This record gives sequence, structure tokens and C-alpha cells, in this order.
Amino acid sequence: MYRRRARALERFVRRLLGNADEAVEVSQEAFMRVYAAEVGGRTEVSEALLYTVAKHLALSELRKRTSRATDTMGDMTELGVEAPATDPEQLVSHRQMIHAVETAMTRMPPRCLEVFRLRKVEDLSHAEIADRLNISPKTVERHITHALQLCHAALAERSPSVRTHPDQQVDRGPR
Repeated sequence: MYRRRARALERFVRRLLGNADEAVEVSQEAFMRVYAAEVGGRTEVSEALLYTVAKHLALSELRKRTSRATDTMGDMTELGVEAPATDPEQLVSHRQMIHAVETAMTRMPPRCLEVFRLRKVEDLSHAEIADRLNISPKTVERHITHALQLCHAALAERSPSVRTHPDQQVDRGPR
């Protein structure tokens, strides 16, 4: 089955992920899992099962990408909030940025603010926040994304040199 279906499965996964290297890895993992299930006598191998497993693995990879993206996007240094410098101009700029983030936090809906604080202050992972608040990891990602959009908008209001990404739609009020 591997020789017959490997290329077709890789094309299927590549369409989902948009990355040929990841498609090869996910396809091989799908074959391994289906083979392990067959060897373990748990299920009969079929192409439908193979494609279902591959699809679930690809979706899992996409969720990981989203999580990594919001973690990277959420780095406070990206917002310009770093340890204050000794230069008076930098100190004033730093204080303005902190004030902008505080302003953004006042605009966040309560749950969004709670998620933002758990991620940025307590440094909890998306999964830990989801467990603690009894919400899905996807909802955690949405709250973090919304919070960061509000932070970027507040920074842009305070400093014209700070720009939000053109693809970002910034909601300036609570939902």
C-alpha cells in the first residue's frame, strides 16, 4: 500500500499544509500509525483510514503552527516593552509603551484580559490556559491574538512609528 499510495497521500497532505517537506513527514507518520494499528490487530487498514489519519495529523500540525505564531507574535519585546535603558529618551519611550499596553489592557474584554495575563505574566502555555479556564486551545489563541491586536493599536496611537501589519484588523473596542 505504501508504494501505491505514498505520492498521492503526500500531494493530499501538501494541499492541506502548503509545505512539501512537512507533507512527506506527515504522510510517513500516517503510514506508520496505520501500520501499527494493523499489526496490533486493532483495525483493518484501508485507504480511507490512511487519509483520515493523515488529515488529522496535518490539522494537528496546522494547530501547532498557529500556536507557535501567536507565541512568537506575542513576544513582549516585539511590542517594544523591554528593560528600561539609562538614556532619558529611551526611558520616556519605554514608559509610553508601557502606558500604551496598559491602555490596551483596559480595552480588553474580561476573558481576553485574563488569557493575556496568564500567557504574558504567568507564562502559561496555551494548553495550560485552556485547562485552567475550561476553554479550547483555539479560543485561547483567539483571545491572545485579539489582545495583541489591541496592544499594537494602542502603540500605534501613541507612536506613529509603530505600525500594525496591514493584514491585521484591529478591533479597538471590547467584543
